[in-house]
Amino acid sequence: MIACVLAACCVLLAATGRRGVAADLVLWTVPVIGAFAIFSLRNMHLFRRQDGREVCRFEAANALTAVRIILVPPVIVLFNHGYVMYGAILWLAAELTDVADGFVARRFRQETDFGLMIDPVGDIMATIAVFTWLFIGGRVPSWLFALLVARYVQFFAGLAILSLTGRLPKLHATLVGKVAGVVQGAIIMFLLLRTAFGDPARLESYDNILFPVLGAAFLSVIVSQTAIGLRAVRNHDAH
Repeated sequence: MIACVLAACCVLLAATGRRGVAADLVLWTVPVIGAFAIFSLRNMHLFRRQDGREVCRFEAANALTAVRIILVPPVIVLFNHGYVMYGAILWLAAELTDVADGFVARRFRQETDFGLMIDPVGDIMATIAVFTWLFIGGRVPSWLFALLVARYVQFFAGLAILSLTGRLPKLHATLVGKVAGVVQGAIIMFLLLRTAFGDPARLESYDNILFPVLGAAFLSVIVSQTAIGLRAVRNHDAH
């Protein structure tokens, strides 16, 4: 279905003279769709409930997460072609799927190991892609971008170490992560809208508040991730 929507969008763009946008959409989105499809097929054993019961179909919760991942390339393509407002709307839609997939999973009991794995991946892809674009465009400071990179490097390195040593805990959302996500999403949306509608000098004064707040949110997640990792090590060693 997603491939059909992409094809329809590309045809419409090409018909209205935006062949460059259509070509980039295909070039960057198709590989992501293909990679996601291959990953899903190679990890069918992860489509199971927490009690071990297997799920045969691709349910709504996982489908919403998949949409978030697949929307990342079109967002960046729109940004790069100067359609920042449309890209911001698409990015907001992707962020809303983050809220929706968790709600659907809990409300309709669609939690799966696959969902627990790809949900943070979708969040990271969307955040890193947009934040990198903002950083390259000089819209966020280097120290803030470095904090974001450190946050995700720590996340993946910690997961790898805990997994290799047999100490990997059950992944779940934390209050710190949720609050940081809301702060992060709101500030990124503000920066995108400011870019789309120009950058009046009067709005630049907000950077002295927004950037430190976002930096504090990133630091809080780093501290929280460190605490979770140390707790997993202590609990494993205690047994």
